[in-house]
Amino acid sequence: MQQKTRAASFLYVMSWIYLILALGMIGLALYNLTRVDVQLTFAGVTDAVFLIIGGVLGFLAGIFGLVSKQLKRCRIMGLVLLLIAAVPLAINLLAGLTFQSYWKNIAVMILPFLYLLAALVKRSEKKVTENAQTQPVASPASSAQYAISPEQKPSDESGAKE
Repeated sequence: MQQKTRAASFLYVMSWIYLILALGMIGLALYNLTRVDVQLTFAGVTDAVFLIIGGVLGFLAGIFGLVSKQLKRCRIMGLVLLLIAAVPLAINLLAGLTFQSYWKNIAVMILPFLYLLAALVKRSEKKVTENAQTQPVASPASSAQYAISPEQKPSDESGAKE
């Protein structure tokens, strides 16, 4: 059985977290839109809509992270999710709302950032292992060119004359 690296384990864990939290995000957004005492404000509706979109795409990102062998898909999904999470924050900032209104938008951006970071770390680790496998091992003949020949004598560093 092949042992997983830290980067692969990090992406695996982040994918599972994304799967679970994406379902929670969708459920919470639908609950917030269908409550009896809900006040449908512009900020509330945009938050809910982007939470649903982010939840569905987050679920797909979690599946890609668990199943896909192509890290490019994971990186693209992480970037898309980060951009989608940033849209409600930008809307709330432009609307001039207080910090109490948009702190949750900042919190929603943490998970896509960690997912993207996991995909990038795994990619960089994969490149390092691929480079290590493709580079030839130095032969003894190539390292012998730096050996001191018998004609070269080390200089006398003591400075004493005989």
